[in-house]
Amino acid sequence: MHTSFDQTLPQPSRWDQHGAEYVRSNIDWCARCSKRLVGLNPGLTAEHALDLAHDLSQDDNLRAMSPETVAEDMHQVDLRTDS
Repeated sequence: MHTSFDQTLPQPSRWDQHGAEYVRSNIDWCARCSKRLVGLNPGLTAEHALDLAHDLSQDDNLRAMSPETVAEDMHQVDLRTDS
């Protein structure tokens, strides 16, 4: 039986999925991603890394992930294509 209080129960969030990390601010997400990108590739300028992080943040699937994980995945792709 449904009551009026059933509507107030918390709904499961898609952020509860494995590997998802919610970063409230896009600026924070981009800052963390760009910092990790520069850490992995010291030849990358901070400005270029921030531009790249901003481009990556436009993808909803990537934006749902930890920014450091996205940067590390990008670095792994670069390593595989450099050989």
